[in-house]
Amino acid sequence: MKEVIDAIRGAQRITVIGHENPDADTLGAALAICRVGDRLEIPTEVVMADPVPSFLQFLPGVESVRSAPSFEPDLAVIVDSGDLARIGRVATDHADWLAASRIVNIDHHVSNPGFGAVNHVDPGAASTCEMVALLLPDLRVELDAELATVLLAGIVNDTHTFAHPNVTPRTLRVAATLVEAGASLSAINRAIYAEKSNVTIAVWGRILGGVSFAAEGRIVHAAMTEAMLAETGATREASEGFIDILGLSREADIVVLFKENGPSETRVSIRTTDVADAVAVASDFGGGGHARAAGCTVAAPLHEAREQVLAACERELRRADDRRH
Repeated sequence: MKEVIDAIRGAQRITVIGHENPDADTLGAALAICRVGDRLEIPTEVVMADPVPSFLQFLPGVESVRSAPSFEPDLAVIVDSGDLARIGRVATDHADWLAASRIVNIDHHVSNPGFGAVNHVDPGAASTCEMVALLLPDLRVELDAELATVLLAGIVNDTHTFAHPNVTPRTLRVAATLVEAGASLSAINRAIYAEKSNVTIAVWGRILGGVSFAAEGRIVHAAMTEAMLAETGATREASEGFIDILGLSREADIVVLFKENGPSETRVSIRTTDVADAVAVASDFGGGGHARAAGCTVAAPLHEAREQVLAACERELRRADDRRH
């Protein structure tokens, strides 16, 4: 943590980079560090490869998010990214810029290899926003309502409003501090989880209609196809939150949502009970994440990706059964 503090306080310019397809944790952590930079009077910008989803437009400062770095290379703070490739086209389109920057890697994914010059990786943290909140006292930055809001949004996102098993007493203490500083837990929960557009509900109905089971019901899976999006007029962000519906299954140890992304690419989200390891499945395809929640991108059409990933899920269940016996 001291190296991170020293790097931020000693920077001349800071570019904060989140992962592609930004969620509230990567966005909240990035916006928080941007506010820290402003408080320390250090020029700071936030860069994301993909646009901010509409349901996260309520976050303070989101209008300033850029699609590419504008500063000369100095300090690149990469947040909530299990590896460098996770930041998407920022890593490829601006490889020379990144090579000339000093990289600070702040993340909570157990699969993170430590790709920065400075690495602060804490798999015990429920979210990257929890980690950033814990840095604030040493950065000598006081909380206000807007800073607390972006940080609490990330914690709510990655804990499903404190329902997931990654929540610890520390997570709750950090969240309580953020609420005391003015963040509205109920408003954040509504924005991220409880309010869905009619077109999103229409897409969810189609996905639910295709729910299937494998391994005698221990695997539940479904797919969001491009045809579903075309039929309803929805965008890809309509898949956000749907996997939690699959996770309601009492019998399933692994739930998988496949998201068609063109004719030769499929994005995959995986959730597991404590019986199976989601990272073990995702890592077969170059992905990563947490033991209970992971993801990957498979360079194959939907039907092939589904076959490959489900086979990996069944292998993980067999390994899990062998470990238990």
